[in-house]
Amino acid sequence: MIIRQAAERVVLVRPGPGLVSAAIVAGLDVWVVSDPVPRPTDAPLPAELPPQRLLRVDFDDPAALRALLTDTVVEHGIGQVLYLASDLERGLGSGAAAAAEEVLRELTDSRGKPARGLPDAVTIRRILNESRTSAVRAEEARSVTEACSLAEDFPLPVVIKSADKYGCWWTVAVHDRPALDRWAEQAVAARHSAPYLVEELLTGDKFRVETLTVDGMHLVADIAPEGTAPPLHDAEQAGIRATVRALLDLAGYESGTTRTDVLVSARGSRIAAATEPDRERRGNGRSRATVTSGIERGTDR
Repeated sequence: MIIRQAAERVVLVRPGPGLVSAAIVAGLDVWVVSDPVPRPTDAPLPAELPPQRLLRVDFDDPAALRALLTDTVVEHGIGQVLYLASDLERGLGSGAAAAAEEVLRELTDSRGKPARGLPDAVTIRRILNESRTSAVRAEEARSVTEACSLAEDFPLPVVIKSADKYGCWWTVAVHDRPALDRWAEQAVAARHSAPYLVEELLTGDKFRVETLTVDGMHLVADIAPEGTAPPLHDAEQAGIRATVRALLDLAGYESGTTRTDVLVSARGSRIAAATEPDRERRGNGRSRATVTSGIERGTDR
């Protein structure tokens, strides 16, 4: 990945400190739009951010937000307005967050060409295995019956990924034969179609990685432990960043936000799943959760 010599001017809207730091380290010229008064839970922003680049606005007032962003973009010749939905929602009421996101979507959708999305789960696994970046034992099946046979041959437990009739991808952890039978019944009922991806069930400490990509530069905004995962050493964090960035480079991902589930064990950092949460929120059906026990979105555990 080649990083431009000239700094890209960007506005980060209501970002966490991790995203601001990542943007500054990447050489971006950063402005930040934040709340009128710092919240008690807010971590301090990096000292490298000049005070005049911190702009405050009431996020309960969409008109004020639109005016501030429009004026800032024009005045400073800013190329991109960027945000993570998870940062935008934190501490805001659902109505205010939705209204603010609508303003941001209008601004970002009107600037530049549409971003290329992540490929589907089967293609992501092919990319990772062929490149040996995050190799996981995986087999593709052309039918529910073949997927069940492969799962038993692995042997169980496994993870099965498949898309329903709407193109929504489902990830199911299958631990035993009764669970496999339930998956088969649900796959038929929901009219899932080939290919079906059967993978080994990854073990280890789980971390969720939030990334924002700007013109091919992948900014790791946050690496959050899940469950009982312990704090990471610097070398482990570097390994996770390198693995996630490698996937996004290999997939040709140029712009947008991604959420990647990474399992860390003695075998290193391995990717369980990668999704685009902002695209999911817009209802394009890339993946879907369910209340049925044992089915999760974007995770192998």
